[in-house]
Amino acid sequence: MRLRVEDVEVELNSRRILKGVTLEVRKGEIVALLGPNGSGKSTILRTIFGILKPVRGVIYLNGDVLNSTDVEDAAKIMGYLPQEHSETNLSVADVVLLGRTPYISINPEKEDYRIAWEALKLVGMEEFAERKFSELSGGEKQKVMLARIFCQETDFMLLDEPTAHLDIKSQIEVLEMIKRITERGKAALVAMHDINLALNFCDRVLMVKNGKIIHAGKPGEIISQETIRDVFGVKAEILKDNGRIFVVPVGIE
Repeated sequence: MRLRVEDVEVELNSRRILKGVTLEVRKGEIVALLGPNGSGKSTILRTIFGILKPVRGVIYLNGDVLNSTDVEDAAKIMGYLPQEHSETNLSVADVVLLGRTPYISINPEKEDYRIAWEALKLVGMEEFAERKFSELSGGEKQKVMLARIFCQETDFMLLDEPTAHLDIKSQIEVLEMIKRITERGKAALVAMHDINLALNFCDRVLMVKNGKIIHAGKPGEIISQETIRDVFGVKAEILKDNGRIFVVPVGIE
């Protein structure tokens, strides 16, 4: 099982915003996209999912070309969590059940409800099932939307800032959930801002700047003062402890 992006370029309003992006995500992996705001992380995810169409390059899933796949078909293959969520007065349970939409012809079946309930339990939100989604806090909404992705039961997850709006405990809980899901044979490509969380939960890191992936590899192999300065424009100390890596910003270049 493998997702591969080869030499993909994307234009918006006649401006090239992705430039020769090549990456790979394999079964059992969490791969982080790290980079400053506007670097192209979200655009990479939206292009893979089919919301944006590349002007050049090819996207493969298990050897099959995805470029021509529409969003509805893509939802049977990949779960996509965007940064922003539409408000709705639907209940939490119904929002999660929407993850089954690609598989429902007319009405949800008993199995669809069971899968949705298990997804809610996985994120610890089953007690909120009857609450209106619009009444939840930002962090609670994020957990519900993540449950909806789990409910899709796809092999690949494209997650844009899945820890946004969450306190530190919830951030760790969410990343541990994603880790458990990928260990079952799934894969996740995750855009993140928190460098330290990415380094300690993700198998590989892709560092993005100006629409290009300029560094890629395992955290211990590519994270250094030089790469942090190159991508983020800050001075940083790199600390290592018991196999863990921590980046401590100390100033602006």
